[in-house]
Amino acid sequence: MIPASPLPRRVTPFVDRVEERGQMVRHRAVSWEAGLPCLLYVHARPGRGRWSLATQFFYENLQEFGGTYIEIAAREADGRMVSVSEMLGQALGALGVPGAEFPASDKERADKFHSLSLGHLYLMLIRDAVSAEQVRLLIPSSPSATVVVTTRTNLRELMEYDFAPVSLQELGSDDAYRLMVDRLKGTAGQIDPETLGKVVALCDGHPLLIRIVAAQVNGRPGLARRLVEAAESGDLVEVDESGRLAASFDQIYEALGGAQKRAYRLLALLPGPDFGAPAAAVALQTDARSAAKMLDVLEDANILRKTAQDGRFAFFTMVQSDAKSRIEDFDDRAAVIRRVTEWYLAELVPRDAALANRWRVGSAFEQAARPVSRTQALDWLAAEWQALVACVTAAARNEQHEVAWQLCVGLFKYLHQHGHNEALLRCMTDGLLAAEAAGIKAAAMQLHSHRGTAHLALGDLVAARADFQRSYDCAVSIGHALGEQSALEWLGKVAAREGDSVEAQRLYDASEAVIRRVGVAMPADQSSRAIALLGLQRSRDLLVRPEYATADRWVRVALQYFDPSTSELENRAKCLMVLGVVAANTASTEDPVSIFAEAAELFARDGIQRFEAEARWALGDALVAQGKDADALRAYWRAYELFAVLRADEVGEARRRVESLDPAADFGDADGDPPGTQVDDEGEGEDRSAPPEG
Repeated sequence: MIPASPLPRRVTPFVDRVEERGQMVRHRAVSWEAGLPCLLYVHARPGRGRWSLATQFFYENLQEFGGTYIEIAAREADGRMVSVSEMLGQALGALGVPGAEFPASDKERADKFHSLSLGHLYLMLIRDAVSAEQVRLLIPSSPSATVVVTTRTNLRELMEYDFAPVSLQELGSDDAYRLMVDRLKGTAGQIDPETLGKVVALCDGHPLLIRIVAAQVNGRPGLARRLVEAAESGDLVEVDESGRLAASFDQIYEALGGAQKRAYRLLALLPGPDFGAPAAAVALQTDARSAAKMLDVLEDANILRKTAQDGRFAFFTMVQSDAKSRIEDFDDRAAVIRRVTEWYLAELVPRDAALANRWRVGSAFEQAARPVSRTQALDWLAAEWQALVACVTAAARNEQHEVAWQLCVGLFKYLHQHGHNEALLRCMTDGLLAAEAAGIKAAAMQLHSHRGTAHLALGDLVAARADFQRSYDCAVSIGHALGEQSALEWLGKVAAREGDSVEAQRLYDASEAVIRRVGVAMPADQSSRAIALLGLQRSRDLLVRPEYATADRWVRVALQYFDPSTSELENRAKCLMVLGVVAANTASTEDPVSIFAEAAELFARDGIQRFEAEARWALGDALVAQGKDADALRAYWRAYELFAVLRADEVGEARRRVESLDPAADFGDADGDPPGTQVDDEGEGEDRSAPPEG
């Protein structure tokens, strides 16, 4: 055994890093068999347990290292980088070489260290390396040696010297929650579960941060709600009375270059939970390629994390709060938000146009939108809708009222179609305030209608009727025929939801009368579309009576507009659902199986899971009626899977349908909890929690 550093103190690790420890042990075995030194580097933000993992690795494999431990500091406590010469001196000193006997040159010091340690078993821990150059001369050739380097960033240059990376990811949600509860002790029971879950989420699975937050909240349960409210309002979140976290952020920030510091500050202003390179480029006033490179650099610095969506990044919550606190006067916060929100509006317009041929108010929608396919639009909106919703609030606070309410107009279809009703409600409320501030009555007319759809989808019929009535009154006051027609149609749908079919049909008649009255003054494509949607609404109401023959006649009027060439797949599919019910309940020569199958595929293409589930259910029923039980079982299974994902009320009945055809079916996990609601047609929403008709 060679003399070396004192053994490291034993610590209780923040979390049992089973996967990472296994990775390190396996790499040690592979290196040993290949006759090579074991070279590893562990990277993570401060506080994730890099040092504790390395020392745990040492103690758990003590014999493989001959019980010998050498520790070298690569960074001072104030963040200053230690020179290579000093580090080599630490290595020699650990082996008992007096300072007076240290060779003059770095190469000579390295040669002496390697000659003294050659053939011995040891683990050398190089703590907090800043660059690969600090490590290079300490890399041994002896296969008996193990070197573990810890870094705050993903120091990729170390891989060029055959170091294997070990990344310490955030704790999973369950582990993070358990650690928080363990640290809060009895205080955890004094915080309501929803608030406690949000406090845990603020910590982004960061073990040290969980301990710091828990230390502040322990004995002060009211602080938990204040922290959550600050985060939700976009204010700075102050949790670190000890200053430990602030000091680590100072070191992270000061280690960045000038351009990286600017990106650190400005990207924190991007609205929404995550972002891609195009939005980052707008914030930074650069091109997308340069922005993507910067995002990679900040990810390697453990400032940003990749999200589940490819090519998108998010700040760690507390890092973002720190970044916002560092914004300088010359950064011009208002200008950053202005160019980002204006860019988002310009990008939204063509995507919204690809979803439906509906009318919209606002100058942004008056120019012909560049062509975007429906699939491209849906993919983009799926990634960006939360950022767009956040942009509404950001633009309104930045006094960009025209941008704020027009974002609402463009967002409506996607949010409504995909059942994001709570977000739709908040978004339209903010948009209405912006429209009022801008004094645009046409905007108020359309946004009251859009907000009414959210109320209707959420089952608040009183609020829905009030919004649709306000929309109608605005439309009449400014002579907007399309707004008047649409508001009457929506009021008819409220009546239908209340079970008043007579009043619903009267309002549909009044809506159609507006179209007839205005005549050629209404754009032909919009009048045709409005007639088609009214036909769909009438037919759905007539199914409840049931008056199948009349329903069939009206839905065929709608299908003349929503034909196979339509880009409005959702509304065509809804027409087909009516047609399928008619075919299943009359002596029609049409096959309900093929009709429901087409409807299900169209809903699936648009990603509307609830409607697809209902169509699969109806398809299963139609197949059972034809004695095709094997095909029916597949349809019921798909309906069950979708309802389970949605945590819908129907999941239990869907399960029973599966069991009726396959009593031995294995459902795995328990069914989801009861749900929410989904949307109705385009201009048009309703509670879809009842079983599908037919």
